[in-house]
Amino acid sequence: MQVGNPHNRNASGRNAVSRNTRNRNTAGNARGRNAGDANIHGRYAGSRTARSDKPDINTAQVYEVETVVGLEEYARREIRRLFGKAAGKTVEIEGGADGRFVLRFDGSIRRFDELRTITAIHRIETFDVPRPRALLGHQHLTRLLSAIRSVLDARPDHAFRTFRIAAAGAGSGVYARLREEISAATALEPTDDAANLQIAVRRATEDEGGWQVLIRTTPLPLSARRWRVCDMPGALNATVASVMVNLTKPRQSERVLNLCCGSGTLMIERLGMGRAASVAGVDVSESALRCADSNLRAAGHRTSVSLLQADCADIPLSDASVDTITADLPFGMVQEGLPKGAEIASLYRAALAEAARVAVPDAVFVAITTRRRAMSDAIADFPQWNLIKEIPIVIPYRRGYIRPHIYLLHRATNAGGRL
Repeated sequence: MQVGNPHNRNASGRNAVSRNTRNRNTAGNARGRNAGDANIHGRYAGSRTARSDKPDINTAQVYEVETVVGLEEYARREIRRLFGKAAGKTVEIEGGADGRFVLRFDGSIRRFDELRTITAIHRIETFDVPRPRALLGHQHLTRLLSAIRSVLDARPDHAFRTFRIAAAGAGSGVYARLREEISAATALEPTDDAANLQIAVRRATEDEGGWQVLIRTTPLPLSARRWRVCDMPGALNATVASVMVNLTKPRQSERVLNLCCGSGTLMIERLGMGRAASVAGVDVSESALRCADSNLRAAGHRTSVSLLQADCADIPLSDASVDTITADLPFGMVQEGLPKGAEIASLYRAALAEAARVAVPDAVFVAITTRRRAMSDAIADFPQWNLIKEIPIVIPYRRGYIRPHIYLLHRATNAGGRL
């Protein structure tokens, strides 16, 4: 079972208009902050030249980073790992909850394309105005259009063709005029549907005042993978899959098994991080395997994977032949015709037993499901598996949310299992 299709979400839409993120600083209105602020999680700045000091944090552009709720710390880690050692670059991260945190960065926004655990990144512009109507004033409008142009100019391939404004009262005359001004200045087509350029307008925090405009820096959400040429209902959010794979600590020498592989998201995310000794995907559904085949081909990984049609309780692999197992377990909440209730509990026990059989000692198993009780009971039934970590997350789905948990399990070396 796979959940949370990122293609159906507008990353700068309803969630971006919410006020639950406290942005302490903004572009054009930056205030110096004490480097010892307890809310600052990390600061990485090198010298620009042999004569210069650390980069001035007040010159860095301010962004809001959006990820899946519950995975904020993994997103922060990835940003620090990828950008934190760039010579002469400012990377500062502040706070973060409810799937959002603030990033100060003075590098190219094209670098954001490298991020895998993040849904979207939005440039923040804060205007000291009492109401959105004032954005139409010459000074503020010039600044807003300049910020939009900087995002468009970062991609000379004309990737942006449409734009959308998400805001309370977006149908008002003020926003109609703002759409006209943006369209005239950029030649982009306004739309009420999903758009390349997502713009959100919201009130700033009380201590900051004014209004904020958020501009998504990419023509698609970062969670949208170009290799996804075949989709399935509730396809696993690729940002979640990326975190799950990272939890396994990938190695080139490992033999990887993806149970309930569906459309192949976990396998493709794994191979995107480097080679493996072997990768096998197992699913009982022939249509799912065809979908996985198409996506693997689009990603350029088809020859690296063996696809096997089999039940997860009867895997056609030898004992102790797998180092790493991943699974997006069926939980019967998104797709119809899947097991429910007692059948789910029985399926999980059978899957854990079979996974223990094919896993080597010290193997890891990362799985995701919304059926916490069934999964917890199944883990308790098998001393071969030790629960290392459980991560609750919240994924937008249709007009609501689902709340799965990610489980990191370790295969015990001596627990009476078949080894």
